[in-house]
Amino acid sequence: MTMTMLNGESSDLAFIELKTDNPYDLFKIWYKEACTFSTGMPNAFCLATMSKDMKVSARHLILRKLEADGFVIFTDNRSRKSKELTEVPEAAMCFLWSYIDDKNQHISRQVRIEGEMVVLEKESYEDLYEKDKLFCKIRSYICQQDQEVNWNDLKARHDQLLNEVRINKKSLPMPDHFIGYKMMPTSIEYYYARDNLIGDRILFEKSSTSSSWKHKRIAA
Repeated sequence: MTMTMLNGESSDLAFIELKTDNPYDLFKIWYKEACTFSTGMPNAFCLATMSKDMKVSARHLILRKLEADGFVIFTDNRSRKSKELTEVPEAAMCFLWSYIDDKNQHISRQVRIEGEMVVLEKESYEDLYEKDKLFCKIRSYICQQDQEVNWNDLKARHDQLLNEVRINKKSLPMPDHFIGYKMMPTSIEYYYARDNLIGDRILFEKSSTSSSWKHKRIAA
């Protein structure tokens, strides 16, 4: 791709190459590259939800699993986000990856996902909970998300539970409030820019009558 030079500066257009019409295929490629070169947490994303009185809130979470038809997350079903998803199950996710690749190019990629959040059966993600690190399991036991806490009290509860696990070999099975959701996308938008290239965007939209996807290129 040629790049126009003017007074030492350059400009051109970025281009997203699609090899399939399946938007999940592109996500896998981009995610793998982000895992290779990013120094942050490529599985972190922003989740936006809305309450029934139309108040919007956003927070960052961790993608726990990518499946053939959606994106799996976990949370506390006593939390604000879970309450809002019960009231309004539609939500939006956004991944942002910015890194230097092996060609010393500054890569900027964003994936925006909109759709419905569906509650999963506990049996479908219990194995993922079992693989969680100890501190994650302890958090699930001692923290009721969004509730006011006294730090010293929380610390005492943490230390007591930690000792029970270490000394008494106490098990920490998945608690009832541990809930899994799957984002079932209706649209997935990809944005790509590099160095002085003007960004390229491709929007995938799912058919309302079938499982097929259509895509179009949109301006940055």
